[in-house]
Amino acid sequence: MLEKVYTKDIQKGMFVVCSANGNPSLPEEIANTSISSKETILKLQRCDIKEVLIDSSKSTTANIHPKTSYSEEILFARETYANILNMIKLIFETVERGDSLDVAQYEKNIDPLIDSIERNPSAAASLTVLAQSDKYLFSHSLNTAILSAMLGRFMGLPRESITQLSIAAMLMNIGEIWIPDSILKKKGKLTKQEFSTVKDHPVAACKYLNNQPGISIDIIKGVLSHHERDDSSGYPEGLSGSKIHKFARIISICDSYDSMTSDRPYREAMTPNMAIKHLYSMKKTTFHTRYIESFIMCVGIYPVGCFVKLSDGSYGIVLENTPQAPLLPQIKIVFDSRLRATHPKYIDLAKLASENSGESLEIEECIHPKSFKLELSRFLW
Repeated sequence: MLEKVYTKDIQKGMFVVCSANGNPSLPEEIANTSISSKETILKLQRCDIKEVLIDSSKSTTANIHPKTSYSEEILFARETYANILNMIKLIFETVERGDSLDVAQYEKNIDPLIDSIERNPSAAASLTVLAQSDKYLFSHSLNTAILSAMLGRFMGLPRESITQLSIAAMLMNIGEIWIPDSILKKKGKLTKQEFSTVKDHPVAACKYLNNQPGISIDIIKGVLSHHERDDSSGYPEGLSGSKIHKFARIISICDSYDSMTSDRPYREAMTPNMAIKHLYSMKKTTFHTRYIESFIMCVGIYPVGCFVKLSDGSYGIVLENTPQAPLLPQIKIVFDSRLRATHPKYIDLAKLASENSGESLEIEECIHPKSFKLELSRFLW
């Protein structure tokens, strides 16, 4: 798993791959090596490089959250997901009653989720692809929080900021409580007046949050500006570029991605890789290039949960990505070429490609599970 780390935070045992932005380049003797001495750390810090990419799977630094396999982590992540989904439901009920939010308690409650992401982000990420149309408002908030925490972690935010970022994502749509269902659930195109009502929800949310104790300015800005766009085409203030708070820039991408990959009253869900392609097409305009590219490096070209057909005709689920080979993730094979259920088989496409000098196994296409009336939850654990 590739992660961004500030050069000032480099420790012995970290496996440094390259500079985060590629320019300037790392000295050859440091690139793709494990940091083994203080002298190497000092040499790296003297370079005009603020951030580097490290490969956590090859690093040997002590970690309070030791890495786990997907199979080890998924049951814990699943339980944590259910607990926080219920918490978000209670948050919305609290807001609807006009009662006070308990942010300190929410921070404690999401600690297990962030711990899980630290140990194995693929487990929590896989849960974001499971459709919960009857709980969309809550599951979308939680999915966005998970993806935001992953991206914030990848971009080197400290733990405290990741916690605040996650809470901002969970609260981003509380303003929709005051939007009529006839607008929120409308299947056709919204009228100009209806869209104007929808655009008020970040402001409505912040009016409420401004009167709540314990809400940081970072959370409020993240909520207020999560629909702002880099080219000033967003709302409610039409901000652009660096005027948009970093929490909002992260949340806006994750919010858009989860919305694209979810069924909505007015359109069907995209497959995860199609959503990635669509987001990438909006770099330099709707979204800042660095944030978009970081998101894609974080979740992969074939994000966890993609249902894919392989070049040998078999079908499987993407369980983990390989940062060094984004087109060759780890797959759980669940069907043969005739769509007959098979005993689960785990394949690391990158490892297979490196071991075979001849023809290797590749992803042929990403398919929407609805095409085969599949419940993905059957295959994720």
